[in-house]
Amino acid sequence: MSGRLKDVHIRQGRPTDGPALVRLLASLRMATDIDPVEFIVAEVNGRLLGAARLTWVETNHAFLRPIVVATDARGTGLGRALLERLFGACASISVIARSDAVPFYRHLGFTAVDWSSVPGEYRGECESCDEAAQCRPISMRWSLKDERASGQS
Repeated sequence: MSGRLKDVHIRQGRPTDGPALVRLLASLRMATDIDPVEFIVAEVNGRLLGAARLTWVETNHAFLRPIVVATDARGTGLGRALLERLFGACASISVIARSDAVPFYRHLGFTAVDWSSVPGEYRGECESCDEAAQCRPISMRWSLKDERASGQS
């Protein structure tokens, strides 16, 4: 796949998305003990190519856990489309970004924040991960307030 995808359908996950979502997560070496209805998914021509899930930290602040896009669909705008859908759900979103994903998040208005701002349970997952040295995680946050101030909405 190359370039922008057409006919992208973003919707709430369904129980029947379980097998495809597990395959997508497993292909990217991510945890597969998930409930597909907690995700929004990006589908193209009936193929599930991306997914994202928020967990709530505070009333209007969420944590992105995770956002995934199939390797062959990266660079097509799917990740951006998923995040733009989530931007309407809350006033701020935090994420622990793998170092190679930092430019993607920065482009969408996320900024680096102090590691101590990450909720303990998520910080602990990264700190105990065998791949942390390779992944080089960075804590980032997007805020609607910041977007309005910069005029990027």
